[in-house]
Order: sequence, then C-alpha cells, then structure tokens
Amino acid sequence: MLKLSRPDSLLIPIVAGIVAVAGLWFLAPVAAVSTSQSPDANDDRLKLVMETKLKGADALLRGLVTQDFEAVQKAAESMKLLSLDAPSHWKRKPGDDEIYEHFRLEFQRLCARIEEEAAQKRLAGAAWFQQQLTANCIACHDYLRDKDR
Repeated sequence: MLKLSRPDSLLIPIVAGIVAVAGLWFLAPVAAVSTSQSPDANDDRLKLVMETKLKGADALLRGLVTQDFEAVQKAAESMKLLSLDAPSHWKRKPGDDEIYEHFRLEFQRLCARIEEEAAQKRLAGAAWFQQQLTANCIACHDYLRDKDR
C-alpha cells in the first residue's frame, strides 16, 4: 500500500479540484453569441474570455497543489477582475440576465474567499472554495447550454 506523506483529508480536495478543472476544460465553450458582429468575431471573443478563465483556474490549482499562496491569491484576483463585467457579446433571452448575474456574482464572491483563505495560508479553505468555484462554473455552463437548446 502506498504511504502518503500528507493527510488524506488534504489530498481529497486537491484531487477533486484537478478532476473538476479537467472537466471544466471540456465544458467551457458553451454560450450563444449575438448577431451584432460576425459570428466568427464573437466566437473569437468568447474563446479568449474562456481561455483566460481556464488559465486562471489552472494557475489557481497549480498554486494550491504547490502551496504557493501568493500564486493562489493572484489567480483568484485575476479571475475576479475578469468577471466584473458581463460579456456584452452573448445573446441572452428574457430572464437570463438575473440568472447569469447570480452566477457572475457568486463567481466573484468565491474568488474573493479564495483570496482571503490564501492570504491566511489556509490550504483546506482555499481548496474548498476552489471546488465551489468550479461547481459554480459548471452550473452556469449547464444553464447556458440548456437555454441554447
């Protein structure tokens, strides 16, 4: 049997985070775009936003795994700042604004909590909020995907 040097209770959130971020990579490109610009231009803007978020999520996870709390704070802050404005190029249906706004504000709140936990060097807390952040992203993408059908 493999002997681990860290308590299993710390490894579970880290492994779960790795799996969640890997799943998020496949779920990322799911929003509808408006017709105000060419579909290709809107697709490119959407891809850039999603790639930037995924790079932040990757940096966040990397910081958690290596216990680089400064990197965790920086990644959470950059993702929080990225979410300050809702993407204007997404076509939304009536009622979408309130629901999307809920997901966007929860994303910001969770990023802020990750920053706080990292500032206090609390790995378990930062990892837990990172998992909640990933779940929030998946739920938002599921909602957007369902609304497109």
